[in-house]
This record gives sequence, C-alpha cells and structure tokens, in this order.
Amino acid sequence: MRTTFWLAVLCSILLISACDATRERLMIERYPTYPENIQRAIDRGFLINGMDRDQVFLTLGEPVCKKTIQHNGRPVEVWLYPPGGKNPCTTAEFRVYFEGGVVTGWQAVRVPAEGG
Repeated sequence: MRTTFWLAVLCSILLISACDATRERLMIERYPTYPENIQRAIDRGFLINGMDRDQVFLTLGEPVCKKTIQHNGRPVEVWLYPPGGKNPCTTAEFRVYFEGGVVTGWQAVRVPAEGG
C-alpha cells in the first residue's frame, strides 16, 4: 500500500514537471511572437476565438481530458477542465471547442453533484 502511494506521488510530480517544462518552453519560444491581444489574454487567463492549442494551454493549462465529437457533421475537438469528478471526460465543468486547430467557443457546464 505504501509503495503504491509513493509511486502515485512520483508519477504526479513527473506529470506536473512535464507540464511546467512545456509551458516554460512555449513562453520562451512562442509567446513573444503572438499578437499583443493574444499575449494580454494569456496573461489575464481569458480565451479568444481563434486561439490555437498552445495559446489555450498557456491560458488554462493542461485539460483533464481531450476528445473529439461530431457537430453538424464536422469533427470538433473538446478540451475539458476540472473539476472532473469520477469521469472527467463527461463531468468536467468547463469546455473549450476547437475546429481546424483554433478555438471556436467555450462553455461552462453545470454538472449535477455526484451521488445526488
């Protein structure tokens, strides 16, 4: 039991540090090339239609789940953000929608409390 706990802690630390490394790399390599309105939005934690995946990652961080759905016959990539509950791919409360690799919208979703 103890070994499992420490293994879980180690995996969490590695995952977090990998996300931090990706964010740091993007901030150095890509952020300076973005238009001023995109930089401001990232700095303030706001989304703008037309942002690409890297810009959303810099704004909101890593989603708990990514999936592709069909909307009006077109594939739409959805990034889901916490809280995630037992099944984050269906219970995430904030969703960002991408078509053609850019943001086309986002939505706060009210999810009923689990178990009630």
